[in-house]
Amino acid sequence: MPAHPKVSEFIERARASGASEQSIVGMLTTRGWPEKDVYEALAAQYERLTGVEIPRRGSGGTAAKDAFFYLLVFSTLATWTIGLGWLAFTLIDHWLADTLFSNRYNEGIETYSIASATASILVTFPIYLLVSRAIVSDERSNPEKLESPVRKWLTYMALVIAAGVFMGDLIAALTTLLRGEITSRFLAKALVVLVISGGVFFYYFAGVRKTDQAQVPGKLNRDAAMALVSAVAIAVMVVLGFWYLGAPSKQRTLRADSRRVQDLFQLSNQINARWRSDGNKLPEHLDEFPGVALADPVTRAAYVYHRKEGSQYELCATFSLESRSQDGATRRSKWYHPAGNHCFPLDAAQTVENPYIYLPD
Repeated sequence: MPAHPKVSEFIERARASGASEQSIVGMLTTRGWPEKDVYEALAAQYERLTGVEIPRRGSGGTAAKDAFFYLLVFSTLATWTIGLGWLAFTLIDHWLADTLFSNRYNEGIETYSIASATASILVTFPIYLLVSRAIVSDERSNPEKLESPVRKWLTYMALVIAAGVFMGDLIAALTTLLRGEITSRFLAKALVVLVISGGVFFYYFAGVRKTDQAQVPGKLNRDAAMALVSAVAIAVMVVLGFWYLGAPSKQRTLRADSRRVQDLFQLSNQINARWRSDGNKLPEHLDEFPGVALADPVTRAAYVYHRKEGSQYELCATFSLESRSQDGATRRSKWYHPAGNHCFPLDAAQTVENPYIYLPD
């Protein structure tokens, strides 16, 4: 904004009469002129005298921009580190299975957890790397930003969160140990917590304290080392996650088989309820049950119902994959099925076993 004509005129005549700049600033601010406007008028006068424009540093919106980048980098950091820990915990639970702390629905929970964790890592980790690189480059170009209050406040907030996550995850892992989980699972989970939360905490704690130091040629600096180690860990865990999940087409096939089992389970409940309400009589056809799925969710082929003697009957469907056998438990289940067409022998006079999620080997 141009200096006020009266201020500029006063400064010019005061300097011509030998007044010092400090005196001029003091007199004008005493009369109510903002100090910033006074210095702007002085700057304009020096520009006229020297014929050179005073260089301006683009600072408008710098604090807001820095806050945006730091908030983005720390939010993505939290997302991918939590996803990485969750993925590691789920794989540990799968590899170091403890039958006392598992349930029939673990397979479905594991699949969802691994898929969700892998997706969060794949989305947020590249963003984290790009934004972190931009921040590091900006700090090297403008070393004074290392002392930025915005940077320090948000970094310390991230440290508090990292410390909280570290303590919370360690408490959760220790709780499972005290409840009787096998020691190897506890040690593996504790190591995951130590590596992820500890690495993040000490990296950013050292970053708050670092000063502008010249990069030694040929030496990998701490930022590049952190990025490299993180990328390797992410690559290994994502590969393991995809190895467990398989292709998306496989997951769709698993869901279809699970849906078929659930449909037949619902039909068996309806048949058993009819048996009890109609005086121990089986229904003639499945279409007597409106509101229940009567056909395959993919092929639309009708489920097959066979009446047997007394309360005995069969429900049949065609499956894409064989049920996973885990310590023989699945094969002992009434809802175990091989790949292809299969009929389940059921009894309307008995309570129907609730099926659980089946996955192939």
